[in-house]
Amino acid sequence: MLRSGERFAGYEIERELGRGGMGAVYLARHPRLPRLIALKLLSRDVFGDVEVRRRFEREADLVARLDHPNIVPVYDRGIDDAQPWIAMRYIDGPDAAQLEAANLPPRQAVRIIAETAKALDFAHRRGVLHRDVKPANILLEYVDGEERVFLADFGIARLRDDATKLTQTGSFTATLAFASPEQLSGQPLDARSDQYSLACTLFRLLTGDVPFNAEHPVGIIHGHLNQPVPPVSALRAGLPPSLDSVLARALAKHPEARFDSCAEFAHAAQQALDNPVGATRVLPHSPFAATPSTAPPATAVAQPMAASAHKPATAAYTRQAPAPASTPPRPVSRAVARPPKKRSKLRGCLLGTAAIIILPLVGIGGCLAALDRNQTSHHPASTSAEPAPPPQDTETSAPETTDPAAGLPEHSGADAAVLSQRFPQMLPHADPNSDSNSGTGYQGAACTTYQHSAPPPDTGSGDPDLGNWAVAWDCQGGVGHPAFRFVMYRSAADAEEALGALNGYSRTDIKVHGNRYTNYQLSNSQLLRPRLVTEFHKGEDKHAFVMYSTGFLTTDDQLLEWFKAAPLN
Repeated sequence: MLRSGERFAGYEIERELGRGGMGAVYLARHPRLPRLIALKLLSRDVFGDVEVRRRFEREADLVARLDHPNIVPVYDRGIDDAQPWIAMRYIDGPDAAQLEAANLPPRQAVRIIAETAKALDFAHRRGVLHRDVKPANILLEYVDGEERVFLADFGIARLRDDATKLTQTGSFTATLAFASPEQLSGQPLDARSDQYSLACTLFRLLTGDVPFNAEHPVGIIHGHLNQPVPPVSALRAGLPPSLDSVLARALAKHPEARFDSCAEFAHAAQQALDNPVGATRVLPHSPFAATPSTAPPATAVAQPMAASAHKPATAAYTRQAPAPASTPPRPVSRAVARPPKKRSKLRGCLLGTAAIIILPLVGIGGCLAALDRNQTSHHPASTSAEPAPPPQDTETSAPETTDPAAGLPEHSGADAAVLSQRFPQMLPHADPNSDSNSGTGYQGAACTTYQHSAPPPDTGSGDPDLGNWAVAWDCQGGVGHPAFRFVMYRSAADAEEALGALNGYSRTDIKVHGNRYTNYQLSNSQLLRPRLVTEFHKGEDKHAFVMYSTGFLTTDDQLLEWFKAAPLN
């Protein structure tokens, strides 16, 4: 720690401005010019990490190329006494995290976001992502009564083309409360990820809280991936419901459903305040589904969040107001369409977060149980909601003494129906005439069907090759519940061949509720990501079935207990 009056890299230290995970920032005097600067130093204890050092140095190179009035400029960088440093312009004012929502007029909050959006779009056009947009990185300076807005700390900004390489080595440091679903799932990122974080920031400035808050990081992650956006109009008096639709779009789980740019989002928010008219209707809510990617998952450092009262997560709204004939349509009046259905559902989410989250949070299992018990109570019904389709009945059992495929043609829809009828309490109903089925399975899992020619993407846990299967129901169980995948083979020989090809496992015959199974517990699983392959011995005449299940934040024993409790028959 440097003290006042000390010199470092030629700069005279005035005082410490702040300290974070990567180092500290000091107010310092320039050695030759009558100027105060912000001097950022990388912590010595992480200097040995080559990738952290490269990222720190790259920060200066990236930001030095971003000459924009809303971006904090970098003056110089170097290494002194084996410690990297960056000299930046000193912004004499608070950051947006210090603003009290109750005292911040909504129009000022939107203006701060609009100025930040200009900086982000400028960086995006030059191939640079910020990746850590949050109120603490938005600095405010007041000169002659005018408020100036600066976006700071591109410390984890990276060129798009280099993102995958840096992600492989390990550290994802975006603050969890403002991270996009694709950041949390290790998916490829683009400018729309920064837009999501910017929308979380506006939500915080308007309400004093983040969209998805919880006592433990896993609950926050669950919110980003699965819960609808709480309407700000219900959290602060005077905010128009038209603003709910703008935030619902910018905070869409699927990037393609968001605005085309950060500036477009900010303009829509301004329009919502200027024109708070129109009728409302509830938008369908679609949980995040990770897209197939060859990029490895990013690892996330989950920063513990302070406990606070959890805001009710309600359905997202959109306003539809007919514009006058002489007025072009406003962005806010555009209904947000539900994104096209993905060929894959949530998988591999939080793989990188699991090990890092678990170590400091020993008691996380209890919070997961509480989350499941309380989740429904946090979603009050809305009287303006369109009628929802009736839930699929997953409790009806099919006779086990007959072949469920009898009379069904052999194509993917019929095959999916075979699986649904064979495991009616685990899988949703399948339409035998549809080549693509989806629905809700056991414990609320999001399930989707796949053909062998277009299999589910790898979860990142090292999924086994299950051989020549005909169709699969892939179900992502969400936070606290294992993911599971049922595959159907057209013959017992195909199933036996797939099981014979498994590598590295311990084999156990087990009897549960009078039924016999063979479990293959796969070796070399990731920390708290156990993997289990189950062979069924029902003696079906025509088909054979195998289940592959993977735990999340669970041990091998906990996954086995889940297996024993699952309604497999």
